[in-house]
Amino acid sequence: MFVFNNISSEDMEVIVEEEENFLAKASQRYEQIEIEGKNGAEFDELGYSVIERPIKLQILNIKKLDNIFKWLNGVGILEYKGRITKARFYGEIEAVRTSGIKIAEFTFIRNPFWTKKQDEFITIKDMVVNEGNIYSEPIIRLERKTIDSIDVTINDVRFLYNFNNENYVEIDCENQTVTYQNLNRNRQIEIDYKFPTILPGENKITIHSGDAIIKIKNKDRWL
Repeated sequence: MFVFNNISSEDMEVIVEEEENFLAKASQRYEQIEIEGKNGAEFDELGYSVIERPIKLQILNIKKLDNIFKWLNGVGILEYKGRITKARFYGEIEAVRTSGIKIAEFTFIRNPFWTKKQDEFITIKDMVVNEGNIYSEPIIRLERKTIDSIDVTINDVRFLYNFNNENYVEIDCENQTVTYQNLNRNRQIEIDYKFPTILPGENKITIHSGDAIIKIKNKDRWL
């Protein structure tokens, strides 16, 4: 069973053939550079590609055909086995009858990574664990206590944040945005071009100064 935009395949009375297509691994994009006079080649890693796959649905209730076409159309959140990702259903769809069963074939495009469906901020101190199999770009929430700044290192990334008497901040490492009550606070962080990532397994946290509470979510990610 899968869920798209909060509607399940059970609700729509369809059965997916080869559901494992949802879990296909994303390929890594790269640029290969060959240098004259040098054996082999240099590779520049460019991130991960989206996944595009066909899926076939057995339609158990033909009266729901119009609703199925409406449901699997456009962009939304795809849920499968307790994980979520962003997916898109585009293209022409045609339902055909095969051996007495109505079959519809869809093409879906999804983001390369999965995250947990149930994901809340957790408090961390000197270590955080990524339960997934690929690095994550988390959301870090710093909650001010008595000192107006915090200097912290997460793995190999060190940054300093000044609260300016505000009580919290959220740092979105994927989008490299820093916000307080949806207001931009990027000017209050001292950081290089690189924001923290959380590697699979254990990751070290070091607080150099300050007493803010550190919370994190979106720490687990899967290919």
